[in-house]
Formats: sequence, C-alpha cells, structure tokens
Amino acid sequence: MSELSPEQLEQQIRETESRFKNMADAAPVLLWMSRSDGLCTFFNQTWLDFTGRSLDEEWGVGWAEGVHFEDFQRCMDTYIDAFNDRKVFEMEYRLRRHDGAYRWILDRGTPRYLPNGTFAGYIGSCADITERKQLEAELRKAVKVREEFLSIASHELRTPLTALKLRGERLYQHLARAAAPVEPSELERDAEAMLAQVMSLVKMVDVLLDVSRISDRPLTLERAELDVGPLVSGVADQWKEPASSAGSPIRVEIRDSATARWDRFRIEQVVTNLLSNAIKYGAGKPVDVVVDRDDGSARIVVTDHGPGIQAEHHGRLFERFARFAPTRHYAGFGLGLWIARVIVEAHGGTIGVRSQVGEGASFFVDLPLAAPSSS
Repeated sequence: MSELSPEQLEQQIRETESRFKNMADAAPVLLWMSRSDGLCTFFNQTWLDFTGRSLDEEWGVGWAEGVHFEDFQRCMDTYIDAFNDRKVFEMEYRLRRHDGAYRWILDRGTPRYLPNGTFAGYIGSCADITERKQLEAELRKAVKVREEFLSIASHELRTPLTALKLRGERLYQHLARAAAPVEPSELERDAEAMLAQVMSLVKMVDVLLDVSRISDRPLTLERAELDVGPLVSGVADQWKEPASSAGSPIRVEIRDSATARWDRFRIEQVVTNLLSNAIKYGAGKPVDVVVDRDDGSARIVVTDHGPGIQAEHHGRLFERFARFAPTRHYAGFGLGLWIARVIVEAHGGTIGVRSQVGEGASFFVDLPLAAPSSS
C-alpha cells in the first residue's frame, strides 16, 4: 500500500473534519471543543442555535458571556481546575438562551489526546436539565411543606392530649379519695373540660382527614336545595357559646337570603372555618356576619375587629399551611382557609379578604345561584 502524498493526507484530514462537523451539527445536544490552552475553538450548530450567537462570538472564552453571573465563578473554577488536572468534569450552570431566558445546563467535559499521547484539549457535551431542576425544586418544597405540617400537627395535637391527660389524672385522683368525696360540681367541671379537649382533638383529626381526601382526588359535592340564610344562622347559633366566652359575640344580619343547589355540609364547613378564625383573631370584639344577594350570587361576609392582616399576606392566606400570626398566640394548622377555598371554588364561587392592619378583616364568599355545568 503506497503512502499518501501530503496533498492527499491534507484532503483526508479535511474530509474527516467535515464528517465530524456534520455529525456534531446534527447532534441533539450542545457540543464544544477546546485547545490545550483552554480556549474553545468549536461549537456545534445546536449550541449556536441555542445561544443565538455566531462561532466568532463564542470563540475562545466568549461562550462564558452567556453564563449566569451567579454561576460564572463556580463554572470557571471547575473548568480551569479540570484543565490543570487533565480530568473529566461535570458542572451545572445557567446558560442564556437566544430568547434571553436562562436554562440549566449539565456540561460534561472529557480530555482528548493526539495519537502520540499529547494532550490536545477537551471535548464536551451539554444537556438542558431545566425541567429536572424545576422538579427537584418542587420536591424540596414538598418535603419542606411536609416537615412544617408534621411540626405543626405534632404541636397542635399534643396540646389537647396533654390537657386531656391531666384532666383524666385529676378525675382518677378525685374518685380514689374515698375518705374525702368530691363535690359533684367539681367532677362536672373536670368532665366538661375533658369533653372540650376531646372535641378539639376530634376536630383536628377531622381536618387532617379532610385535607387527605381533598388532596387525593377532586372534591365531590352532594348538592341539594339549600337556603343560605338559615344555614348561616344555624352555624352562628352553634358558635354562640364559645364566641361569648371569647368576648366576641356573633351578630348576624340576613339582608337578603338565597336558595340554590349547594352541598350543605361543605357550605357549613366554610362558614364554620370563617367564624372560627374570626373568633380566634377577634380580640374580644363582636364578629359580624352578613348574608346578602347580588348579581346572581349569594354573598356571605364574616368580619372581625381584630389586629387585621398585612396586605402582602392577602394573596397567600388561602394556601395550605399559611400561618402569619405567632404560633404561641394562635393555634391551628393553617388549613381552614385553604379548605374553604377548595370548597367554594368547587361550587364555582370565589372567596377573598379585605383587611388593613389595626382595622380587622372581612372575609367574603360569593356562591353562584346556578351550579356550574361540570358539577
């Protein structure tokens, strides 16, 4: 076999380079190549299409202009350290796309050598991992929410259980004192206190179960003809005693009632949650409840005269585990308003708040008189 002439060898090299470039440009990933001094001399068409820049603009270290400033130093340190050690490297950074958006890139570089073993630089490939990073962020957020919930739940459930335990121990001690019988009134007070704590615990467990049901599947409504005025009055009557004990008597005004096909249990749940919050944050002042009708909807407004809510918190009040008041002063899971929102929206309605710091808060619910076609 005859040796190739210099011209033939040069032509063969050009053909090899051309085939490589064609293959690289057709690759779905971003490819780059650098010399032994670290300066990049090649970017495939996929890379250039991604960044919207020319090869001349990316040449050398021009490509680094597209790296997000928060990732730049870490990116360059990794790149330079790998070159010095002649080792494979991986790094994640945000690279500016042609439309100005930054996308997360996983960049893997591998050293390359000439046939005689001389180090010739690096060749690297990049994959867009933005969706993976977003999923990781969502998972981290979910873990954080779970941890917050477990912390809140353990604290809130422990409070009535501790009180229940103490009351039970007292009752046992009273009954054990055969020589000194206890007055019936004292036993009645202890039994009443125990019952209140049990009911508090049952309510918390019901909230947890309700959250589980709502989270697992769409809320199912059992619709029936319902007059909202008597319903609100009935729920207010149930809260009359605890409201009076808290110094926040409930004042109900039925300006104009309305009848429609709603889920009684769920609407009662909404009103209960709103009244419970109003009494909790009412600062020992009356709670006003108004039922009215306007523009094809029934409106329920529950107003307290407590400390009010900062405007920046209004948008997050109806999210899961939203708690903006100090935990040591106000117990709860931060789930009541979220559950209320889910219920109201399932009815095709809306729920919102109007509040200023120092002037209390008004929560309003608008329920359409005509059921949505999907319900």
